[in-house]
Amino acid sequence: MLRGGFTMGELALVYGEAATGKTTTVIQAATASALRGLKVVYIDSDRSFTQQRFDQIAGGRSGAISELITLFFPETFSEQRKIVESLENYATSKVGMVIVDSISSLYRAAFSGAGSVFNLNRDLGRQMAYLGELASTHNIACVITSQVHSRLTPIAADIEPVARRTVFHFPRVILRIKNTPKTGVKEFVLERINGAETTRSSCLVSLQENGLKDVTP
Repeated sequence: MLRGGFTMGELALVYGEAATGKTTTVIQAATASALRGLKVVYIDSDRSFTQQRFDQIAGGRSGAISELITLFFPETFSEQRKIVESLENYATSKVGMVIVDSISSLYRAAFSGAGSVFNLNRDLGRQMAYLGELASTHNIACVITSQVHSRLTPIAADIEPVARRTVFHFPRVILRIKNTPKTGVKEFVLERINGAETTRSSCLVSLQENGLKDVTP
């Protein structure tokens, strides 16, 4: 559906409700990148990257590739911004992927003490723009995840990413993950690819202990 996977040189967004598999998706992508011998920079703002989950997804290969994955654990939105803006220092030809999981959790947490929402939104926009520029300049696949909130419509309540206007503006690929009535089965919906909105394209994926697996008819 992604026509080969997350594309080098592009910024991609993966969003969805809690427990839909966003973190599994990006850990699996990080594992696939490291297995190709490429380094990965992983900014874990949600504290969701665990050694146990990595071992489950990477299997017996986790020890061999773990040194290729550099983890950062920002505690505040300000720390996240500083890490994102320092990524240029890590952008060598050996780096294949940069992941931020999630771009919006510390942003949301900062609202309670924010002196200016304008400044907060500006900082988020700067981070998104920086990641997009980093991807295109250094031919890196940058993948971010985003939390969501409910949006009331005349028909029903739907969900959208936190700070939708900013988060949707920069990515060239947007992938939404949805729960389905069947336990453990998720629907991956492609909403944008190659920078263009796309007609509905989706697939069903099983969320298992060792990662995501195709659901065969």
